[in-house]
Amino acid sequence: MRQIGEYGTLDEAIAAAKRTIDFFLFREFKAGMSSKALFSRYEERGEHPSIFRDDDKTIDVQRFNHLDYAGSRCSEICGGR
Repeated sequence: MRQIGEYGTLDEAIAAAKRTIDFFLFREFKAGMSSKALFSRYEERGEHPSIFRDDDKTIDVQRFNHLDYAGSRCSEICGGR
């Protein structure tokens, strides 16, 4: 797992995770590509960000789901195809 950064708020961490996913999706998108094909490419090759909080213990923060976000962005990028 690669650490992208440390952020002061959960919203900042979520924004960074979204940028990571968007960068991959826009780089991989080809004209005429279906959202299903783009999402499949993300599942196979994209980074799958997880957000953790450090305090007494480290836990996975469940407010952000990278697969839900990527699926939604694939539909937007591919024009609903």
